[in-house]
Amino acid sequence: MMREVFIEADNIISPIGLTTDENFRNLTQGISGIQSHEKQAFSATPFHASLFNELTLPATEAGFTKFENILIASIQNALQQSQVNLADPTTVMIISTTKGNVSLLETEDSKGWNEENISLHHSAQKIADHFGYKGLPVVISNACISGLAAMLLGKRLIESGQYQNAVVAGADMITKFVLSGFQSFQAVSDEPCRPFDESRKGITLGEAAATVILTTQKGTGLIRFSGGAVSNDANHISGPSRSGEELS
Repeated sequence: MMREVFIEADNIISPIGLTTDENFRNLTQGISGIQSHEKQAFSATPFHASLFNELTLPATEAGFTKFENILIASIQNALQQSQVNLADPTTVMIISTTKGNVSLLETEDSKGWNEENISLHHSAQKIADHFGYKGLPVVISNACISGLAAMLLGKRLIESGQYQNAVVAGADMITKFVLSGFQSFQAVSDEPCRPFDESRKGITLGEAAATVILTTQKGTGLIRFSGGAVSNDANHISGPSRSGEELS
């Protein structure tokens, strides 16, 4: 029988909050981080996005990129709510992201860094070392489902008995590369997004980091992670099959 998995602690860091509770409270009050931006380093034309600024960024540490610092802050907050220790060999660390330090490929943000810093495994190892993690951190980079795929991996590693706990964290930043990619798909709205609206014009991108700590230890009020799935219809890199023929 597979072991049950529970969410012991969590954190969200976004432009509208540095904790899960703060984000939820601001959302229920109608507060949004989406603003119009004119950043020539990102786009030749104005765009809407939810970006960190000097007031909304968590405290940073020297030697880490913005992407790495926000991940560290998110993991640290979640660990403070938990009994899980990343130095414990029964705990696995999983890092998820779509682009990581891709901004280092852009001349505007590359000073002082070398090619090694662009590698996702390098960022993950720096973060692991920061927390005294002795194992090899797992990196999941699978486009928009990276976070979900990382959580499912953590769940399965615990269910299989390989680990008792999993610290799963993910983050992504907005860069010229990221924004131009979505603009090339004509997917970015020229106004704040309106999900589920019949007249919606597209998506609005944002920056954030989040962490969940999974465990086998059942406690009062913990959420049971009951299941999830990832599928691939072998159709196209950016969209599902319209006919389902590939799966038939």
